[in-house]
Amino acid sequence: MSYLWFKVFHIVFMVSWMAGLFYLPRLFVYHAESLAADEPKRSILGAQFTHMERRLFSIIMQPAMLLTWATGATMVALSPAFLSQSWLWLKLFLIALLTAYHFVCRQTIARFEAGTVTRSGEWYRVFNEAPTVVLVLAAALVLFKGVIRISALAALLICTILVIVVGFRAYAAFRRRRGEMVEPARTAQ
Repeated sequence: MSYLWFKVFHIVFMVSWMAGLFYLPRLFVYHAESLAADEPKRSILGAQFTHMERRLFSIIMQPAMLLTWATGATMVALSPAFLSQSWLWLKLFLIALLTAYHFVCRQTIARFEAGTVTRSGEWYRVFNEAPTVVLVLAAALVLFKGVIRISALAALLICTILVIVVGFRAYAAFRRRRGEMVEPARTAQ
């Protein structure tokens, strides 16, 4: 019974962490696009985005990540038989990728604060999709456990990436038609 309670909290913390991993790069998109604005708008928006990014990371994302890992580790400790199953090791690999992405986001916040970001809003739109790919694969691993084949995971990965690429290109074309595309901003390093 305690395993199920840890699973409930694991899911809640994971959802909170994923929400941050989806939203923070979206803030990077807007922050990068704001670099093309004239002063004082650029400074005002930059300060606001930096404040929002820092708070989101430190108040929501960091605790949620730590609690996701802690509840997941507790679930494995309560059911050590999972350690012999390959799906768990693949899931742990994907979670390690998300954790690395999490810390890349922290470094990106620092780069925005230091004024050394040279990436465009379009680049951050693509960057924003990485957690989606990992989430789809991790969800399939957990739901199908040992039943799903690597070939099915590979097909799922390819389909997910194709949907993202097609959606991204369609949205970019839509923005160009509406005149909303912003030229990539470049700042001195």
